[in-house]
Amino acid sequence: MPKAAATLERALTMTWRGKQWDALTDTTHALDVEGALRASKTTIALWKEINALVAHPGMHTLLARWTEDAMQTVLKPIWRSILEKAGLRVRWNAMEHYDEFPNGARAYVRGLKAQDQQTRYAKFRGLTLSRVYIDQAEEMPRDVYHELKARLSQKGYPHQIVITPQAVEETHWIAKEFPADNTVPHRRYIPLSVYDNAHNLDADTIRNLEETYPLGHPKRQTLLNGLRGMNVIGDPVYAGAFNRRLHERALVFNPKLPLEEAIDFGKHHPCWVARQVDPFGAVLVLGGIQGEDLFLDDFMRTVTRYREERFPGVLELKTCCDPAGSHQSSQGLRQNGVEILRAHYPARHRIHFQDNSNAPDVRLAMVEELAKAMRQRTATGEGFGVDDTRWLLVSARRGVSTWKFYADGLESGYVWSDQVISVSRKPQRQPKKDGWYEHAQNCAEYLQLNFSTRRQRPTTASEPPPGPRPLGPGSWMG
Repeated sequence: MPKAAATLERALTMTWRGKQWDALTDTTHALDVEGALRASKTTIALWKEINALVAHPGMHTLLARWTEDAMQTVLKPIWRSILEKAGLRVRWNAMEHYDEFPNGARAYVRGLKAQDQQTRYAKFRGLTLSRVYIDQAEEMPRDVYHELKARLSQKGYPHQIVITPQAVEETHWIAKEFPADNTVPHRRYIPLSVYDNAHNLDADTIRNLEETYPLGHPKRQTLLNGLRGMNVIGDPVYAGAFNRRLHERALVFNPKLPLEEAIDFGKHHPCWVARQVDPFGAVLVLGGIQGEDLFLDDFMRTVTRYREERFPGVLELKTCCDPAGSHQSSQGLRQNGVEILRAHYPARHRIHFQDNSNAPDVRLAMVEELAKAMRQRTATGEGFGVDDTRWLLVSARRGVSTWKFYADGLESGYVWSDQVISVSRKPQRQPKKDGWYEHAQNCAEYLQLNFSTRRQRPTTASEPPPGPRPLGPGSWMG
C-alpha cells in the first residue's frame, strides 16, 4: 500500500512507495539516492529535510547545489514550493542565507562553487550542521563532498548527509564512495528508476522518455532505469560503424594464430587489450584489463596471470605499447615504462612502438582503418568483433570487477573533442581525452599501427642485448 509522503499534517497529492519510501525514511549517516530522470529524487530529499527540521527544533541543515545559479534557478524554487505545500512559514535571513523555521531550525541555502582555489570551501566553512543535502552531486568534486561531510557536528542532533545525483558511471567518485553492493558501513546507495515514480507521472511523460531513449540506447540504463552506466556527452567516434548487437559476441581464441597485445600506460590507469587477426583479415578483439590507481608493475603482474589463464598455449605473442613509455621520465628516473614491461617478459621478447603513435593525424588514420573493418565482411563473417566476456576493471581500492569498457567506448564512451586542432595548417578533429575510455581505444590504435598487414614501414622495438641488462635510457632500444 502507498504511504503518505510526509509526517506533516497536510493533505498531499504525491505519494511514495517501495524504494522511494525507503529513501524518505532512511537514517544512514551517508545516503546516496541516485537514479533516473523524473524519479522524484530531489523532492524526496527536500521532504526529508523538512521532516527533520520540523521534528528537531534548532536543527541546522544545508541545502546545496554546486553552482549558485543552479541553486537560485532550480533548487531554491522547488524548496519554496514544497514549503508552501506543507503550509510552513519561514523567515529568510538575507545576511546569512538561511530560512529560519518557527521552531528555530535553520536551512542554509547555498551554491558551493567558490571563485578560486584559495576559497574552495569558503561557502560552508564555519557552519555547524546536523544535516547536509546536495542536489546533483555528480557536478561537484569529491573533496568538497568530504569537507561537507565533516561539517556534521551539531551536538544533540542526528547527523546525515544526503546526495541525489543522476545515475553515474562506475568510474565516478560517487560510485567509489557508494559501492552498489552497499558493503561500506554507514553508507547506503538506493537506485531509483523512472518506473519507481510512475504512479506520480503522466503516461505521456514515460512514453516520451522511452521514445527518446529506446531499447538499445546507451543512456537508457542511466536515464530511465536509474542504474549506473555510460553518461557521456559528445558524438561517438565510431558512430555509424560500430554496431553492438552485430559486433559484440563470443569470440574463440585460436592458439595457432599470433596473439597481439597493447599496453597504454595511462598515469596510474594502465590498460591492456589483446586481439587476433584471422587469416581472412577479420580483427577480433578478445579481451582486456583496465587498471585503476595501479602502478605499472603491479598491473603487469595481473596481465601476465590473466593472459596465461584466458589464452593458454600461445605460440606467438606480439607486444606493442604507448611510445610515451619509451623515454626517460622528466623526473630523471632511470627506468621508463618499457623497461618496467621488460621484467614481465622472456629475455628476448620484443616490445614494439612507434614514436608518432599519438600524433593526431596518425590516430585519426587508425580510427579510419578500424571503422573500415567494422563495416566489412570476410569469408568467415563480420570483419570486426569484440568478445562479450573477457573484460575486467582491476582497482587498487575496489578489487576486480567486470566492465565492458572497450565496447562501451566504441558505442558511445569514446567521443570527438570539441577542440579542433591544426595539422599541416588544416583543421582536424581529434578524440577526446577523458581519462577512461581513451585508454582501450589507444591500445586498439597501437595494435593497428604496429601489426596491421596493410602497413609495411618498420616499427621501433625494444630488445635487450646479450648479457647483463643495463638500466640507462635507450640502452636496448632497437
